[in-house]
Amino acid sequence: MAFASDFFFVLTAASYLVATVLFIRYLAGAHGGRLDEMVTSAPQFVLVGALLHAGHILLSSLVLNMWPVEEMHFGMSLLSMLACAVYLVARRRYRIDGLGALVAPLALTFLLASRIAAIGSQEPTARIKSAILPLHVTVNLLGEALFTLAFCAAVAYLVQENRLKTKRVGGLFQRLPPLDALDKAEHVFLMSGFPLLTIGILTGTVWARRMEATGSAEMARAAFSYLTWILFASVLVLRAVAGWRGRRAAYGTIAGFGFAVLVLLIYLLRGPLPVHDLQAFAGI
Repeated sequence: MAFASDFFFVLTAASYLVATVLFIRYLAGAHGGRLDEMVTSAPQFVLVGALLHAGHILLSSLVLNMWPVEEMHFGMSLLSMLACAVYLVARRRYRIDGLGALVAPLALTFLLASRIAAIGSQEPTARIKSAILPLHVTVNLLGEALFTLAFCAAVAYLVQENRLKTKRVGGLFQRLPPLDALDKAEHVFLMSGFPLLTIGILTGTVWARRMEATGSAEMARAAFSYLTWILFASVLVLRAVAGWRGRRAAYGTIAGFGFAVLVLLIYLLRGPLPVHDLQAFAGI
């Protein structure tokens, strides 16, 4: 089964890589016969990659006998798969096919990073029987997936806006979605992820109190989590009250995503919590 898991990992990485190359050709305006058909099939490779990715996560969890939300490297892998899934659902409704040029390479990066983190990780920690931690990790991963897409839309908006201001007709990014579509998609992804972030912070606070976690890593994680919440809340409120759209909303979204990534890095760098602490939290 371990071999099958590795095989699915390689196929997933290959699918995301092919999708990335095809999206780059798509944005560059590749055309002509069969090549044009291949370029426009880039989202299908994202779909294939996401399905293979799900298989890899399932097989890996069976090999290690744990749920995907119990280890952070699993979480990174699951995050990239969820981002691809949300993109595939939203791409036609919000006319953001070209956003896959950012989603596919990010998914590949997170997939490879998850493997590196797994190689350097310690033995799996004790099982946590409380529902708080699995809920906390799950909602955070879903929220991060949506914020990743909001970040991609924000970056694409700034690139597209710069192209239009400088009147560049051709080039690599000539097939990016229109500004209105990118702005709307960014707002929808942000609005969808914000309630999940709120639940994640609340459950994380409860978990930290029950664990009596007061170390520097926990304090930094909490601080950056609150800053992320404040930034995203500010973007949403200012958009509704002061008409913040376009560039200002994009910069706010990018800043919020940066803090969200810092929270993820803290989780990765702090290492697993001591087994006796986890057992005390779970009531074992």
